[in-house]
Amino acid sequence: MSTGDTFEEGAAGLSARERVFAQVGGTGEGRRSLVAVLLALAAFGMVLSTSAWQVTAESTAVPMLRAAIASLTDIDAFIAEHGAELREEAARTEGSLEPAGYALPVVLEAQEVRTATDGDLRAMLLDRSAALVYAEGLGAFDRTGDQRIDRLSLVGLLELGAGQLSGPLHTRAGVAAATLAVATALLGALLASLSEGWSRMRAPAAAMALGGVGAAAVSFAFWAAAGQVGGSDPFVADLRTIAQAGFAAGTRNGAFVAGAGLAAVVASWVLEYAERRTFAGEETGDADGFRAGYADEERDAG
Repeated sequence: MSTGDTFEEGAAGLSARERVFAQVGGTGEGRRSLVAVLLALAAFGMVLSTSAWQVTAESTAVPMLRAAIASLTDIDAFIAEHGAELREEAARTEGSLEPAGYALPVVLEAQEVRTATDGDLRAMLLDRSAALVYAEGLGAFDRTGDQRIDRLSLVGLLELGAGQLSGPLHTRAGVAAATLAVATALLGALLASLSEGWSRMRAPAAAMALGGVGAAAVSFAFWAAAGQVGGSDPFVADLRTIAQAGFAAGTRNGAFVAGAGLAAVVASWVLEYAERRTFAGEETGDADGFRAGYADEERDAG
């Protein structure tokens, strides 16, 4: 009875999925390939989640949100129309007030509004608006709960993307990045243990480089697509700038991981070549020494 017949009889009682994994795991090469694919996917996810975590950090996100909110709310037109009314209302009000007709439910102190110039009002509104959207996300614009965004339109996707610059997403992206970083490290160690010689260095590095290339390629594709939206429309231009900044982070981080992985692959080849040359030189020296010793013995015998 052949080995193949034995495997088929043993696998007869297994489900289709179990038979596939049994066949993949039947050889060392199959196990290495599976782990390498999982490592590339983990590195891919780690790059993208790390990029999202970086872009949604408060120090990065809030300035971009200010620019987006200025376009989304048409704040300059709002202040030109309602600035004087706000100051008059502040003169009659003690404590705080909420600007009527403004797109976001922000609260201003009446005392600071009374003497504020239009530029001061603009800065106050944008500061509070950016803080609110960062804390609550795009839902901060929805006062009624009935807001709907056309996610099938490119402009709608840009607007939705700008609303993702939030603290909650920053937290989720950080958890995902940390989890995938641990998974990447464990899979890299597992792949190294399944490899031999300099492949212990080369195989994990190549898999991570592949994941980095994939993340950079996907991010660049979205960056290029965002650049084609909206033409010269100033409203869309601000949203486009924010979206492209986020995608650029993914491209940059993916390129860094890919470059580091490729550098490790090249280093492993160089070190392996140097090791072989060293061993070859030692073997040649040993052989020459043996021949010289043998020749001396023959002369002595003669």
